[in-house]
Order: sequence, then structure tokens, then C-alpha cells
Amino acid sequence: MRERLYVVHGAGRDAVGLVQQLTRPIAEVRGNVVDLRQDVVHGLFTVVMVVDLAESDLRAEQFRGLVARIAEDANLTLEVQKYTPVPRSPDRKSLLIVLVGRDRPGIVSRISQQLSGYHVNIEFSRMVARAGVFLMELHADVTQAALPLPNLLGVLREEMGAVGIRSMFQAEDVFNKKKRAVCFDIGTSFIDTRTLTEVLRQAGIDRETVRRAYDPARPVEAVRHAARLLEGLPAEVAARVCGATEVTPATTELVETLKVMGYKVVAITRAFDFFTEVLARKAALDRCYGFRLPVNDDTRSLTGEPDLGVDPLDRRRVLAGLLADEGLAESDVTVIGEEPGEGTAPVGIQVEFNMKLALDFLNQRVLSRDQLLGLLGGFGVPRL
Repeated sequence: MRERLYVVHGAGRDAVGLVQQLTRPIAEVRGNVVDLRQDVVHGLFTVVMVVDLAESDLRAEQFRGLVARIAEDANLTLEVQKYTPVPRSPDRKSLLIVLVGRDRPGIVSRISQQLSGYHVNIEFSRMVARAGVFLMELHADVTQAALPLPNLLGVLREEMGAVGIRSMFQAEDVFNKKKRAVCFDIGTSFIDTRTLTEVLRQAGIDRETVRRAYDPARPVEAVRHAARLLEGLPAEVAARVCGATEVTPATTELVETLKVMGYKVVAITRAFDFFTEVLARKAALDRCYGFRLPVNDDTRSLTGEPDLGVDPLDRRRVLAGLLADEGLAESDVTVIGEEPGEGTAPVGIQVEFNMKLALDFLNQRVLSRDQLLGLLGGFGVPRL
């Protein structure tokens, strides 16, 4: 084969049409793009492509000049290098490594140092760290690994487990990635502590009143208490308050990236369904489980008795339907829960509560103080 291969790589501010701006001039001189990797990270467009000039009349310097003009027109920084492909060994052994858990500094450094130390080459990696969640996939060449595969996997599990990261491996058919799911188990309120504190201050509700009403150690009683406070509230009012709640940009990026990477995204919450249905739609979750609070068909108001037939506290039973529908085993689902004493917002799925609308409804007497307190409990057990 008469190949004249060059690597073009670079980055710049993302904009519509950049791939077309890169590839069209190359096609016009009969250059053939034979490999392309392109991504957008935090608004930064990145690209690596291999171009074959076997059918083009351009010499190397002319091609570099063409790429320089493309870079100027597209407002990108691009470089060109001659490329000589290295044939892959037919005995090559690949391993897919999946790491998932709570985000913290040093995870990437830790795994890459371990792999390098055992002569494992990372050939492709992709990761996302948003809203306190870390997920990384690595395709690695383990042909020259210094340890037998079972020993290597044991070392990696132990090393990642030391920083709270779960490790999963796929050694067979690695390019046909196994289906997996990430489940966020959110036991307390979606309303962050600062916002909740301000709402209570403006509404004149004492923090001790909230603590007595919503004991985190007794979540079912907290759900029942919230339902009793909400009895008779027009369902439309609850729907408007929940509809004004927005998902944070970090959560949107996290869920979108997980889905692009092929994961099902699920949340199990202690919130009422009038919120979880909105959350599932706005966050594009595959499923979002919560407590059902029925609506009186005649008055279109909330009842005071939650339906405890499907209890989100029973995680295994709740997830059984997902496992059956998606053909997943329990080991295919990574559950990320909350830990006592951590930040002011849930890990993974975070929202921005519209306290202005809720307080407007209170001022206009659309909501009573008790109903507001019940509505706050409808977002999950408040944390103070």
C-alpha cells in the first residue's frame, strides 16, 4: 500500500461546523481522513485525525500550509506530524477497566501509576467527574503485563478500593462493552442546606421544628409526616413549585456523558412522585423512584396518605424491575449513596430549588406554613 500518513491534532473554542471546516479543504485536495477522534470538553474542541495523502499531489510543506490556513480560518491551534503506523501484534490482549465512585483528587494519577508500574499500556480512556461523581473507562493492552491477569485485577481492585472507587473489568470481547447502570441512592433532601435554611428563615419556621418533624433515622415516619402536612394542597401548586426547580449544569453534563458512554442512569429517592416525575424528565434519568402520594380525583388535591407499597428504602426490590427489563445482574449496577456529614447537596443528581416561587405562594397564602413545611419534606428528608 502506498500510504502517506500525517497526524493533525489541536484544540480551540468550540463552534458549530468545525469538523466541516477541518475536513472539507482536505477533501478538496484529495486527502483522505482515515482516523478521527473529536470531543468537546468544557467548551474546548479537541481533535486528532490521521490523513492519507496517497491520492493527493500536495507535498508535506504544502499540506502543512493548508492546515495552517484551516487553523486560522477556524480559530484553532493545529499541528501536523508525519505518521508511521505500528502494526498490532496478533497476540495482543486487551482489557476494559471501569472505575466508578465519588470524585476526589488523584484517582487518575493513582490508576495510571499502577498500570504503568505493571507494564500495562493505556490505549484509550474516557472519564467524567461532575457533581461529586467519578467514572472512567480505560482500554488497556495487557500483553506485556508483569502479573498474571487475576493477580493484576486483584491489585487494581485493592488500590482503587482504598480510595472508595469500585473497579469492574472485561477481558473478553472488550469492544462490545457490557451494559451497566449507575444508581444514585439519595436519602435526604434535594434542596441544598443553604437554600433550605434561607427558606425557613424567610418563612419564620424554626429549625428545631424541622428537625422534630423529619428525623433522618426514621425516614418512613418523616414521609408520613410530610404527607399529613400536604393533605388538601392543590396538586397544581405542588406541580408548579416542582416545575420551577431546575437541574444543575453539572448534573446535566454528568447524565449526558454517562448515557453517551452507554450507562443507564437511575435515582432512588425519599422524595414524593410529584417531584421525582419532574426530576426524571429534566435530568433525563432512565428511572427515578420515590414515594407515591395519591391525588384525590374529585378535589385534585394531595391526600395525606402516601402509598408505601413501593418502598424506595427497599433498594433490591425497587431495582428488580430494572434488572429484569435491561437484562442486568446486580453486579452490573453501581450504587452511589450518601455519607453522613458530607456536602450541602446530594452527590450526582443536584437541583436548584426556586425559593422565590415557594415564598411568593406563602406570602399570597396559596401555601400555609405547614403546607410549605410538608412541601419541603416532599423533596426528601431535609438536612440541617
